[in-house]
Amino acid sequence: MSPPGMPAPQDRPDHQDRQVVLATGQSAAWGAYQVVTGGLLPALRAQPVDSRAVTAQLGAVATRVVRHSPLWGEHGPMLMAALHCAMRHYRAGDHGELTDLAHAIGDRLYLLSAAPSRPRPDHDQPAPP
Repeated sequence: MSPPGMPAPQDRPDHQDRQVVLATGQSAAWGAYQVVTGGLLPALRAQPVDSRAVTAQLGAVATRVVRHSPLWGEHGPMLMAALHCAMRHYRAGDHGELTDLAHAIGDRLYLLSAAPSRPRPDHDQPAPP
């Protein structure tokens, strides 16, 4: 309940803007997640690894992370740092580390794409006693 004289949250002028940003951020995270799980990880698992496919898919992930990281709050800079590490692993030819990091990036993107009302293991843990 809002204090007297203050409109309810859904009646405030900026409420719609926040909802749009949230929905856009979730949608962007879902799109990036799909590129990681449907493109980058399969390219890394291929035997032998097709470096052209990995390059294309890593570039697609990078484009989405760079473009949309401002929508992801505190997670945006973390994903940018993970992306830079992924690029270093790629350039060094360390596909094992790149695969592990791609899994972690995908996990974070999945959590960001989840609706706020759904349980999120990273934020909904009970406080330790």
